[in-house]
Amino acid sequence: MSLINFLNSKLKPSVECEALCEDGYSANNLIADDAEQLSRGFLAYAVSKPPVEIVFDFPKAVEVKVIKLWNSNGALRSTAFELHGKFEGIWERVAYARDLAEGVDSVTFCYQSDYNSRSNAESAATQAQSKKAFFFKTAHRLLSNASSLKIIICASKRCPPVLRKIEVWGLPSRSLEKADRELVKTIWSEIVNPHGFQTTEDRNRRSPTRSIPELNEYSTLKIPEEFLDEITWELMIFPTVLPSGKIVDQSTIDKHSEVEAKWGRLPSDPFTGLEFTSQRKAILNLALKARIEKFLMENSEHFKTVPRSLGSSFVRRSKNRHASQFASFCQRHSSSIGTYSSLSAAFYKSSSQASATATSSSIPPTKRPRLSDNATYRLETSLTSTTTHTTSSTPLSLSSKSMPFSVAASSALSTASSTPIPTGIDHAIQQALKNVTRYTCPPAETKPATCISCKTEHFSYEIVTCGHLVCRACLVQLTKDEMCTCKASFRTVDVERYHKL
Repeated sequence: MSLINFLNSKLKPSVECEALCEDGYSANNLIADDAEQLSRGFLAYAVSKPPVEIVFDFPKAVEVKVIKLWNSNGALRSTAFELHGKFEGIWERVAYARDLAEGVDSVTFCYQSDYNSRSNAESAATQAQSKKAFFFKTAHRLLSNASSLKIIICASKRCPPVLRKIEVWGLPSRSLEKADRELVKTIWSEIVNPHGFQTTEDRNRRSPTRSIPELNEYSTLKIPEEFLDEITWELMIFPTVLPSGKIVDQSTIDKHSEVEAKWGRLPSDPFTGLEFTSQRKAILNLALKARIEKFLMENSEHFKTVPRSLGSSFVRRSKNRHASQFASFCQRHSSSIGTYSSLSAAFYKSSSQASATATSSSIPPTKRPRLSDNATYRLETSLTSTTTHTTSSTPLSLSSKSMPFSVAASSALSTASSTPIPTGIDHAIQQALKNVTRYTCPPAETKPATCISCKTEHFSYEIVTCGHLVCRACLVQLTKDEMCTCKASFRTVDVERYHKL
């Protein structure tokens, strides 16, 4: 995907600059819609001196890739710049350019990896007029999800600070929702191609666009033919072997199946026309896929975007299931309908018999104990486990086996009454709260809110040895004798700054 200039006026950026400027040369000219204002650029007042800060705000988060600025306007030139990004409300520097020569007309800030992937086919004149500056290694943390960008003009050549033009190229941030990203792309496509003419790239495309790695504009890398789809002749992400022996991408099979479904036909092999079955279906070529992944990782600097395709969740696999696999899955499901129906019938039959037996008996069904009966419920549970353990170790008499459970529980309760055991959810909560620090409660020990000497409320220091609070004036007097009003001696190191809460 091509980059987007987010300082275009139709994308609604905003700019702020506190420095005074010449009439008609304000910072708003840098994002103006009028071509005449855009050509003027920014120029500070005649007596202004650097540094001058210009802050740009974007309506949506941006993943900044390239920043290009033009530092001269006629004979006026700025010779040093700094770029700052905001992270958690704090501005941090991400790049800088200093001591620009007289022949330099523009400065381009980019990542060093992107610059190395380009070829050196640029002319010497272009390289002399434009200077390259690289972002810091930590800049990705600030520029991958940037909503603000600050440009600082640090120095100029015997003139007020000047900035003729600036462009911020990038992509919508990945933290945005898909609808917001598509909206920005749609607006930019209308800006680049307002009349909707079909470009040469669209006319020569043999298949609809899909998420595949695209080579850089100046890349000379050659992709092996075995990695290309035999129908669309594009790089495969999920290479799949058809029953005919041809290897195509999974998206190619899905597109062919959609076209066949419009005519009421089942998914089939695009080369032979034979329908997919459980024995004749497309199979993912894992060996070739691993080789493609290795090729992409070794040559990642030659590609604009390399999607992550290693591993996927069960939901993603079920959504991206091949049409041939889906047909075989339907056949297996239809063959197991009889078994499922017989099992469900047997289950409903047994459940109806159990409900009829329960209705005919006079004993009401047991209910779940309430929270108030939590102690009794836990004791009955422990008694049951104890009875089970005793049965497995020592045989009981017939009278003990035939004893009703309610009688056993009452006897157990009477036995346990002599040794009370605190149980219940309320008791557990109270025990947990004892070990929890509660910041909402006032402290147990409150210090006096006045100075120990002059009783004023404007105190700022605390004497650690005696814990008294004093103001600055009284502290000077007490320090001479090194003794507090309470006759407690102290030293200068025992005095600390007291911060009121």
